[in-house]
Amino acid sequence: MLDTLIYMRLAKEIFIENLKAIRTEQGLTQARLSELADLSPSIVGDIETGRRNPTLTTIEKIALALNVPVHQLFYDAQEDLPPSALDSKEELRILIHQLIDKALNMN
Repeated sequence: MLDTLIYMRLAKEIFIENLKAIRTEQGLTQARLSELADLSPSIVGDIETGRRNPTLTTIEKIALALNVPVHQLFYDAQEDLPPSALDSKEELRILIHQLIDKALNMN
């Protein structure tokens, strides 16, 4: 398990990277995203800089505001996943839960 974690990027890093990328691709500022997600601008800024860990509720609010599924915020484009991993909702659910569990256990 530890060997696997050494080679895997942390869920927090992936989340932050994806959040920034999706937000900027959509032309949103942190302030606008905070409005859409009903969060304070400081929360969004702190999440993007890694100073704050978002709750699951906050992650859901952000995903809704960005109009993306939650799993897209945790998808690691650098990780070579088998094509079937993205074909099955159950496999995606398991992957998301594993990433969240790893993130929670890292703190």
